[in-house]
Amino acid sequence: MTDDHLKVTNVSYLTGVLLDFKGIKIREFCQSKIESGADPFSIFGELQHGLEEIGKGYEDPGFRRYFNSDLIVSGRNMKRAIEILKPLLPPRKDGKGLVVIGTVAGDVHDIGKTIFAVTLESDGFIIKDIGVDVSCTGFIEAVRETSPDILAMSSLLTTTLPSMSEVIQGLTIAGLRDRVWVIVGGHAVTEQFARTIGADAYGRDCVDGLRKCREFMQEKV
Repeated sequence: MTDDHLKVTNVSYLTGVLLDFKGIKIREFCQSKIESGADPFSIFGELQHGLEEIGKGYEDPGFRRYFNSDLIVSGRNMKRAIEILKPLLPPRKDGKGLVVIGTVAGDVHDIGKTIFAVTLESDGFIIKDIGVDVSCTGFIEAVRETSPDILAMSSLLTTTLPSMSEVIQGLTIAGLRDRVWVIVGGHAVTEQFARTIGADAYGRDCVDGLRKCREFMQEKV
């Protein structure tokens, strides 16, 4: 059996876990991983692969395999996973830095954002979660009012990517861009796109994003 076949089989299994309406499979999956000694971040990472597959199937114009109901069920199961795994994260040490985090305008998906927020919080960052479908004005006002160290923006849908660029341009016009580091991530985002719009960093996943936020704070010191 080839590595590619194993990868496909694994992703298929993960999507099945995430799309289980009753939520039994997600609990069994998390418990099995915990008993095998896996850390919470690696479990989140595996589930993220399943979410990305569902996202691709939702956006595929040629063959749409997943629909709104699938996004709702998978989101509900990811929240169950967060409830199970959050108590296992390392003790927090408050005061590392303030992060404003939100999903951009036109996108109501909050799971990736929530996982990243939980990851940052467990590492001692203070989180200001401003929700989903956040307008450019909403991000700018949050930066103006709270003076965060970092602004984190998430996007699952490629159609909402222009909103990220709009926020960065808006911060520049408002005279706030130099006061905050900007990190972007989510299924629709790439490192090249992040560079193109002038973001300071791209978070490939929650662990990579955490590492880059730590680097920001080290620069501040």
